Amino acid sequence: MARTPLYKAAEAEMIRRIEAGTWEVGRRLPNEFVLAEEFGVSQGTMRRALMTLEGMGLLSRKPGRGTIVAETVETPEAPTAARTAAQLRDADGQPVAFEVHRAKSATRGADEAELALFGKPRLAAVERLLKRNGERAALEETLIPETLIPALDEDAPVDLEAFLIAHGLDPAGTEASVSAGITTMADSVALSCDRHTPLLVIRRVARDGKGRAIALQVMRVAAEDVTWG
Repeated sequence: MARTPLYKAAEAEMIRRIEAGTWEVGRRLPNEFVLAEEFGVSQGTMRRALMTLEGMGLLSRKPGRGTIVAETVETPEAPTAARTAAQLRDADGQPVAFEVHRAKSATRGADEAELALFGKPRLAAVERLLKRNGERAALEETLIPETLIPALDEDAPVDLEAFLIAHGLDPAGTEASVSAGITTMADSVALSCDRHTPLLVIRRVARDGKGRAIALQVMRVAAEDVTWG
């Protein structure tokens, strides 16, 4: 596999510091010159890395304020497919569309966090590799309690609300949170990208009219030009 580009290595290390709390929320970072020297890269390389993290919602860069570590985005969403799809945008501000490249479905036991969310010990799951413009771009997993749906359709729409409607479920609403991650070795092989490539991680939870969780979708997006907002 090709050597990791310098700007990606810088992105990965900055994400690691933010996730670990070494760079806490609200921290003002040094200017590009100082950061470039610290990371051993050119100013242009550092500027590209900072722009990527800003697009991921991890940094806030405004004239007169410098670069600030931002709070993780957490916003409620309206229960419509158009609203959810519009949150992922490309460099031109257009909604991003994915297509299913490869998928597998199964049932499995819930882990501790999933049990706390659903209150159910068994889940129906589908894992899918998604393409965008013909290129591998994202990994997605959707979970639904087995008592609601015993098996999930691998070819159902990627959008969570549309996915649920295709399975006969009508969510009352969804909530979403966005964070950053880095590819594991398995992720990098699946996505055909470098190890430690920055990821935009989107976690969506759908709830019924009584506020009970009926689905969880986690999408890990590697496309550099995709942002949340």
